Amino acid sequence: MHESNDSPVRGLSRRDFLAYCGSLAVLIGLSETGAPRVAAALEEALKKPVLVWSDFQECLGCTIALLQSTAPTPAQLLLQQLSVAYNEAAMAAAGFQAEKSFDDGFAEGAYWVIEGSIASDIEGAIAIAGKTAAEITKERYSQAKAVIAIGSCACFGNVQARVPNPTGAMGVRDWLRGPGGVPGATVINLPRCPGHGEDLVATLTYVLVNGSLPELDSYGRPLFLYGKTIHETCERRAHFEAGQFVERFGDEGAAKRWCLYKVGCKGPVTYASCGINRWNGRVSWCVHAGPCTGCSEANFWNDLTPLAEPVPNVPVPGLGGLTAEQIGVGIGVATAAGLGAHLIGQVATGRLGKGGPPGLVHENGSAAPGAAAAQGETTKGGDA
Repeated sequence: MHESNDSPVRGLSRRDFLAYCGSLAVLIGLSETGAPRVAAALEEALKKPVLVWSDFQECLGCTIALLQSTAPTPAQLLLQQLSVAYNEAAMAAAGFQAEKSFDDGFAEGAYWVIEGSIASDIEGAIAIAGKTAAEITKERYSQAKAVIAIGSCACFGNVQARVPNPTGAMGVRDWLRGPGGVPGATVINLPRCPGHGEDLVATLTYVLVNGSLPELDSYGRPLFLYGKTIHETCERRAHFEAGQFVERFGDEGAAKRWCLYKVGCKGPVTYASCGINRWNGRVSWCVHAGPCTGCSEANFWNDLTPLAEPVPNVPVPGLGGLTAEQIGVGIGVATAAGLGAHLIGQVATGRLGKGGPPGLVHENGSAAPGAAAAQGETTKGGDA
């Protein structure tokens, strides 16, 4: 019997398509046996969903990262199979034709992906077709099936939000929940710099397979992607526990690929899946070449700098027989003042290593009064 080669993705065999579905199933919290469910959802998705991709204050790094992904590529899934109604960086239309595509996409019920931050102080710093990013976001939020902010610019403002932040750069969710926005707005945040295409595909897959938004931490990040620290999945973790550190770039420890903590690695306080769904066809990631900068964390550009210096007051392995988990908790306690009050919540509720700081939220995404401090929980599909 010949193997069926009926794949919904052009240029991809049925076998490879199912293998990819198996990897996505694991990534979104199912076992590999969930591959048929993922395949069925994607096959249905490839026929119907409409995607609108907006670019605000950004460098196009997220778009480029998506388009340069390797087979089976998110580019194949999103640009060839899904109906991408609008993407400023990868569309032929311009002017009024482009704006019509934007309108038509929302009329069809689009998933809205936003790359880049919103200018809140100088709103005209980012304007498209005579409307500011702030105006567009408020107008279109309720028309989208889901709003997904990809990359740290769209999630938290990123480097353009660093002091003195002349444009008042803000993440999409933060702006929507502020004055003049949409109270209790739910935005799925997929921070990293740049945003990872597979994070986007996995999130869309989760929504299609489960028929609901994933469980989000209080920063709006899906827990299935941002539930562990970089430290927990790092290939250099054994060297950390053995007390083997790179003391300076280019030394013997660097040649032996020892732990990069002492030269600035922010992995112990950074939540992301970089060590799992890596870059360049899952071949490499930042820690292969240098320290983690903490780019998936809110305000990392202020709180985690200078980037080449370690997070202060970290218990050193070997003193008192501390485990990696105990060291992680110690980091959270010792650096709470420097990293922001959100780390206090992680330590106090035992959530360090289990996703970002918690907050009890309702199913519609609005926060329960006082819940973040009192309960330390999230509900499925909500963000605090």
